[in-house]
This record gives sequence, structure tokens and C-alpha cells, in this order.
Amino acid sequence: MAGFKIPVFETGTVLTQEMLETMKMYAIDLGTLEYAGYADGIISGCKVTMLGNFLHVGRGIIKYSENLYFLPNEMKVMINSGSDWQILRLHVGNMSRDKNFMIGELQLELTSDSIGATNKIEICRFRLQNGAVLRNQYRDFQDLNTEFDTVNEINAQWSGYGEQSISGRVLIEFAKEARKKGLQNQQDIMFIQQVLNLDGKTMNREAILFYISSRLNRPYKEMSNMEIYKALCEILRTSGGGTNRQSMSQRMERRIIVD
Repeated sequence: MAGFKIPVFETGTVLTQEMLETMKMYAIDLGTLEYAGYADGIISGCKVTMLGNFLHVGRGIIKYSENLYFLPNEMKVMINSGSDWQILRLHVGNMSRDKNFMIGELQLELTSDSIGATNKIEICRFRLQNGAVLRNQYRDFQDLNTEFDTVNEINAQWSGYGEQSISGRVLIEFAKEARKKGLQNQQDIMFIQQVLNLDGKTMNREAILFYISSRLNRPYKEMSNMEIYKALCEILRTSGGGTNRQSMSQRMERRIIVD
């Protein structure tokens, strides 16, 4: 018979090794089962902020090689200006064990090497000019891909079901811009609703590609993160708000009357 046991802690209960082991396995299994089938990458958190000459990465959860790695505390790395792209990656070490703990090693790495490695997950990239200040506050969706002095998360490696996906923060910026433009297409509305319900995670890559294919009336195909971003830019660029469509309709009506 299948079943499970949850320890009961009450006054007078003797704490046993079995109870502790059960609690440990419950916590581990819960996370493992929830993200079974997900690709390597950022699951949630890891928000990038700047303070002085340091770039900070907030608390988060990473999946790598079927293991969940937790960033319980903020990590930081010093940044310098330069003409080359600087890529911030999280170096994921092997899961090891000492007498009392399982240890997952994580280390930030800032490099100009664009070739990734199997044990490194990209967080963001940037090009910082001399005397400039790095920023991650964007004027609009197109500003996410500004070449200089701007944190670029388009190529960040986020964990999606079955394969890596684009940053959830890129999708949130798209949703914010789409709402400002007042998009009224039902496909847009449904997609925006899904994005706003992500709760700090990202959307499965296949769902994003299906939306782009259907919305732009193009054959479904695999796309890189940058291609996904540019396609989302095209949707925003070619879609007018509700007010604009109404005005166009009125102008068309007036032309018909004149004719």
C-alpha cells in the first residue's frame, strides 16, 4: 500500500532519528517533484541590482543537473567599465557532502567570454562606458536591449519545463508595455494574463513561441532568446492601442461618406 508519514511534534514526544530523516526527505522531495522535468537555469529570484561599483544578485533558486541550488543570501561582484560585453554567470559547483550537510557551491563570475560552459548559468550582460552608471530601470520595452550602460537580461538562462526559457522579467516588461498601449487583441490579453500570473518565474518556451507564431501569423519555429525578444518588439510596434484603432475606424467611416 502506498502512503506517507509526517512526524507529529507534541509535548512528551521523543524526537527520533526517523522523524528527523522524514522531515528532511519531505522538504527535499517537495522541491524535487515540483520541478521535475525542468531544464537547468534560474527558477526564481536572482534579481540584479547595482550599488556603487558592485553588481548584486538577490536571493533565488537555481536548478542544475537535477539538483536545486538555493541562494540564501545576496551575492555581489565588482564591475568595471570597458568596451566589451561583460557577462555575469553563476558558476555551479558539484553537490558535495560533509559530516552533517549537503553542500551546493555557487560563485559569481564576470567575464567577456561569450562561450558558455555546462556548469555556468548566465544572469545578465552589459557594456559599461567610462564614467557611466549601470542601470536596470527601463524607459520602455525596446530599452531592454540598449547597448551601453544597461543591464541586459534577454540572454539570461531561465528554467522552463523541458527546456530553458527567456527571463520572466523580460516577459513582465512586455506585459507592462502592452497594457500601456491598450492592446485589445484576445491573444494579447490571454498572453498578458498568463505573464502576470507567473509569480516571479518564467513561461515555458513552447507557449511563448506558439503565441508569437499565432500572433504574427507565421509558421511555428524554434527561436533564440534574442529572436523571441525581437518578435515581441514587433508585436508591440505593429499593434496600435484601442484609441488608435477607434480613430482609424472613424476616419474610414468619414472617407466612405465622402466617397
